Amino acid sequence: MGLDLNTNVMNPLRISVCLMLLSLGGCAPTIKIATPDPVKLDVNMRVDVYSKQDPKKQQQDTTQSQVATERRARMAEVQSLKNDRVVGENREGYLEIHTLPADAKYAAYAKTTVSAENNDRAIIYTANAQTESKPVELVQREYAQLWRDRAFPGEWMQKDDGTWTQK
Repeated sequence: MGLDLNTNVMNPLRISVCLMLLSLGGCAPTIKIATPDPVKLDVNMRVDVYSKQDPKKQQQDTTQSQVATERRARMAEVQSLKNDRVVGENREGYLEIHTLPADAKYAAYAKTTVSAENNDRAIIYTANAQTESKPVELVQREYAQLWRDRAFPGEWMQKDDGTWTQK
């Protein structure tokens, strides 16, 4: 059986053969994509790294870290002075000498320890006030209440009205 493509009748076989011939030999031009030399890319880049952290904040974080370390090292000394009823917590959130020891060396030690602790607390209070956008006096009162709440029985503390009492 032969295939007669010269007939005027459009049969499905004739249509498919025509479509196949058009797709194989279509009108599209031939494009050569090969290159004589390999493609070379020259990638040269520069990376600049900038720190967006404020140097003052970094210094403040370092200072607060140092303060925390120093306060931890001093914690036993402060508690010893509280247990001896030499110092107490005042209403502004600072340590205060309540009963000055008779021994001059112990009195000097107490003053030095209280001074160092109060300096560190001042740094903490100022930093917290700035962070929380509150007045320093409000932060001091909040800490004073915290110290009173944490006090052990027998420790001296100053009430809001200025009177001293033992817990």
